[in-house]
Amino acid sequence: MSYQVLARKWRPKAFADVVGQQHVLTVLANALSLGRVHHAYLFSGTRGVGKTSIARLLAKGLNCEKGITANPCGECDNCRDIELGRFIDLLEIDAASRTKVEDTREILDNIQYLPTKGRFKVYLIDEVHMLSRSSFNALLKTLEEPPEHVKFLLATTDPQKLPITILSRCLHLHLSVLDHDLIRQQLVKILHSEQIEADDKALQLLAQAANGSMRDALSLTDQSIALGNGKIDTQSVSIMLGTLDKVIPFELIEAMYQGDGNRLMQHLEQAAKQGVDWDHLLTETLTLLHQISLLQIVPSAIGDYSDYQERIRYLAQHIAPNDVQLFYQILLMGRKELTYAPDKKMGVEMGFLRALAFIPKTLISSNAKSDNERQVAQEDNPLARSIDPAMNRAATDNQPIQELPIATTKKTTQLAPPPASAPEIDHHVADATKSILAARQQVIESEKNVKKSDQVERTQPELMARSVESHSARLLTAADPSEQIQSAAMPGEELNSTEETAETYQWQFSEHFTPNAETVLDAKTVKQAFLHEKTPELNQKLIDEAAQIDSWSAEINILTMPPLIKQIAINAFLEYVEPTKLILHIRSTLAHLVRSDNNVKRLAEILSSHRGQELSLTAVVDDDKSHLTPLEVREKIYQTKLAQAKKGVLQDSKVAMICQFFEARIDEESIRPV
Repeated sequence: MSYQVLARKWRPKAFADVVGQQHVLTVLANALSLGRVHHAYLFSGTRGVGKTSIARLLAKGLNCEKGITANPCGECDNCRDIELGRFIDLLEIDAASRTKVEDTREILDNIQYLPTKGRFKVYLIDEVHMLSRSSFNALLKTLEEPPEHVKFLLATTDPQKLPITILSRCLHLHLSVLDHDLIRQQLVKILHSEQIEADDKALQLLAQAANGSMRDALSLTDQSIALGNGKIDTQSVSIMLGTLDKVIPFELIEAMYQGDGNRLMQHLEQAAKQGVDWDHLLTETLTLLHQISLLQIVPSAIGDYSDYQERIRYLAQHIAPNDVQLFYQILLMGRKELTYAPDKKMGVEMGFLRALAFIPKTLISSNAKSDNERQVAQEDNPLARSIDPAMNRAATDNQPIQELPIATTKKTTQLAPPPASAPEIDHHVADATKSILAARQQVIESEKNVKKSDQVERTQPELMARSVESHSARLLTAADPSEQIQSAAMPGEELNSTEETAETYQWQFSEHFTPNAETVLDAKTVKQAFLHEKTPELNQKLIDEAAQIDSWSAEINILTMPPLIKQIAINAFLEYVEPTKLILHIRSTLAHLVRSDNNVKRLAEILSSHRGQELSLTAVVDDDKSHLTPLEVREKIYQTKLAQAKKGVLQDSKVAMICQFFEARIDEESIRPV
């Protein structure tokens, strides 16, 4: 017996064997059970999703010898003949090869005759959209009012090409694209019955390559069996499909994130040597960007990247969400423009280079430079060369030298307090140190003449000049190694602040990516905390302290209410007219929140449930500041803490000493209570 391909051998023999399409099967099964079968059905959907198979099963259910049923026996002569394609009353017509109006008229001439063997004469017209306009016109009247013994089953992959007059005469059932998991499960079932070994990863690749078509999946499976000599393994399937190694998209995205254009072009050249499909490369990169963006919102959404879980989590934690969206949009546009590029490789390269060009600028600190870059900077700057011998001598004397970051900003630099013996430092300063301080003073004088607009971008000499200040501070501590320079703000904080602009930012990922990791208080964490007016910890402290001095704040704190109702509660205060009659005084700026009676009623219900008695609540607009709302109570506590923090910093003796010796200025706007 000749070999039968899997797509034909495993064609569904009953509705229960159909993969997916439950919405269509339910409609047909109920119609057959109730006896309410439409005279014309239109099945639409992409190739290989079961249009013709379901139409044949419907014909089998209509003509089964046991009666009209959704579960045909499959054993009677009619069922077997339909399954073998030789049932005389099931006429399968290929509209692609019979497009002329004469062919349609020939079909219509035989409609009037009763079925020979079955209960109904079924006309299955495949690819019906290929019929000519004249053929559609000839079919209209018969399709609207056919004889009782005739059923029309139309199938098409492009229903948009059908005239609206045809669509209106049919019951349209659209078959959806099959999910990858459904295809993979069906492949597992079939290969198990066929006793063929297969890797799970290989089946996943076949399911993805099928693009939602079960027939395509089975055809690829036949091909992979032949290639693997009777078994299906991941390596042979990857070779057959030309699947791109998932490492390459990771490398490309990492290179874009790091702004490394040289590395980016090397990986693209490596992909070109492997004969990669450039459109497929962009598709895989876009898929990875989508998964990264999804992972930033849903931490458990790994998708098909379980083998690269650590790598994709790293990218999700460190790439800002807006950067992910930017990369995705640019590469998506690059894929659209790929057909217009002089060369596909050139088009892909320009897409990645465009993404690289729009990466926001970041501030580069001196500790991020490589040794070679630092050496070049010293050779190009005579002031740096004059510093180097003094630094070397300090190192040979075993003095603690810690390299401090250099800030490129217009804001005031906060320096750490010197040792308590600072007034006597001049007696211990070496000659080299004095020369450094003199050079520093010259730089300060020269900076006074620089235009304000020119101070935004710091050049290399200016950066090295700022390094003089850091090195000078470290040399001043050489007189007493037991005392170290410490930060004026908090331990571990970087000594310089950055000016946040649209192009100088650092995204901070959410803590839910590392739920089990211990919180480490480092310089970057402290610095980022000071960029916000109130930290979450401070907000919680304000809420707790407000609850201690205000009864209404305390009650709100323990109540569970929707966000909108909570906004109303914290921006209003209560007046007790009677034990069960309350008046809610809300500020005029938020009066729109209580215009809806439902919001006030909802708050009254929550209070009634909490207090155990029915309450009447009326809302009025009141801007009288003699009574504070919970939010105003928190703000008052915060202002008190802020004033105490500023007073503590301004009166600190070590801070005053820094301002005296290093010409530092205190930026009061940066002071925050903790």
